[in-house]
Parts: sequence; C-alpha cells; structure tokens
Amino acid sequence: MSFVLGLDAGGSKTIAAIADPTGTVLRRFEGPSLDPHHVSDWQSLLAGAIAEVCGGETPEAAVLGLPMHGEIVSLSREQQRVAGTLLPCPHLVLNDVEVAYDGAFTGKSGVLLLAGTGSMAWAKAGATSLRVGGWGDAFGDEGSAFWIGRQALSLASQALDGRSRAHDFAQGILSACGCTAETLIDWAYAQQNSRAGVGGLARHVDAMADSGDASAVQLLIGAAELLATHVEAARFRLADPTLAWSHAGSVFGSRTITHHLETLLGASSTPKLPPVGGAIWRAGTLAGWPMEDFFAPTVSACLQP
Repeated sequence: MSFVLGLDAGGSKTIAAIADPTGTVLRRFEGPSLDPHHVSDWQSLLAGAIAEVCGGETPEAAVLGLPMHGEIVSLSREQQRVAGTLLPCPHLVLNDVEVAYDGAFTGKSGVLLLAGTGSMAWAKAGATSLRVGGWGDAFGDEGSAFWIGRQALSLASQALDGRSRAHDFAQGILSACGCTAETLIDWAYAQQNSRAGVGGLARHVDAMADSGDASAVQLLIGAAELLATHVEAARFRLADPTLAWSHAGSVFGSRTITHHLETLLGASSTPKLPPVGGAIWRAGTLAGWPMEDFFAPTVSACLQP
C-alpha cells in the first residue's frame, strides 16, 4: 500500500493521519501532546502514534510537525534523532507552525498565524521564509490560549483581593476550575501539564465573552491585538503590507478574537487544509507525488469532523 504520513503535535494534543496518492485519508490517530518540556515520555508517545496510524507498514515519506522544533538546538537534535529511528523513509521534522502554514497555503506566499496553546506566525514570500513569535511561555506566547488563561487567573486573583471590580469574571473562573478562592492556587500548581491546563481556561473566557462579560471581552480583544502584531511584523519584514494571512489553532474558535483580528488585518484567507493536512501535503511532495489539483480538496474532505 502506497501512503504518506503527516503528524501535527501542539501543546495539548497530537493528530496523525496517513493518505494515499489520491488524497484519501486511510487512517487517523489522535492522542496527547508531545510537548517535550511538559511530557517526559514524548519519545514513546511519538513511537506509539506512528505505529498505530501506520499499522506496522512504512510510509513512502513522512512529515512531523513537533512543538518547539527549531527553537532549542539540543531538543531539535533529539527530535530529529528519534524521528530517524522510527521512520526508515524520507522524512522531515518541522515546527508545528510550519505544517500549519503548508496546510493553509499549500505552497503559496502568505502569513500563517497559529494560536493554540502557544502562539507564533510563519510567513513566506518567494524564497524567503521567517518565523515571528514562538518564544514560549517564559517570554511571551502572546494571545495564545495559555496567555489568555494566565491573564484570566491574574484578573480573577485581583478581583478576589479587591484590586479590581471583575467579581463576576472571577466567579466564572472559579466555576471553570471547579474550586474556591481558597483553593485556586492549589488548582493552578496541581496541573500536570500547566500549559494545557491553564490554556484550557481560554474557552471558558470566550464563553463568558459571548455571554456579555465585559472583562472577558476586553481580555480577548487584548489577545487579538497582540496576535495582530505577529502578522504586522511578518508583513513589514517581507516588505509586503498586503500579504495574505490565514490562521490555525483553537483560539480562532473565538468569534471575538477572529472579528477583531479581521478589523485590524483585513479578511483572512480560509485555510485549504488543517495543520495535519499540511503535514500530509508536504509529505506527498517529499515522496515525489504529482500532487494533482484534487489532492488537497480530497484530504480536506476526509479530515472534516
């Protein structure tokens, strides 16, 4: 059986799939994050994901989008080494933002703004590619789900102290965490994967914003403004102020954030493929497949929920 493997791993989950030369997705896998800073056994989890989705067979080519790849030299080398032991075929290990870019634009120029657990942008114009952001939570991850969750905890703690008047917002966060004011610190430090746990609060903030909570709305508008700077920086560095932009990641499930970003940046381009589809598309090109016009639409249709 002729197939390629694509894998997209973010801060909270991993999706892998295999597809044949027509773009038909033959098998799909979903599992936990492979974030090497928060998941100690990421190597064995990656091996298990590849084995399960490939069914013991070897793909013609594979592309793995892994968190933090290209950001820390020693870690990137380890990711490359592990991939090499697991995949006896042509393969690429990329940052997860790059496979998201491939999915959005399938080879054309543009800016992909990725905002899931973390945030960054990948841009390409002609032969020039660059990344904006992606410094991690120690530096920024501005506008990401983790950033939103961390800001939500900060605002809630201020309200609980009486340092702000966001009392309803604070009660909403306590409810989302399933705790009281006295146990909120316990909840925060008990998260096994703090990025995923704190980032999970973003969807609750979005729900409060949809219900009209002014504090939640302002928090999300602030996130959108910070995310917009990623695209603006990429356009400036590539000397193209109208370069098309697209998006990927859970944060874009927020109507408040998406609407405000389009107000700031102009209408976004609809991604042609989700990130795992971008990994499949890139793997197909690596395998030397002709990549007919029907390939990406077929992959997209197969990957619909």
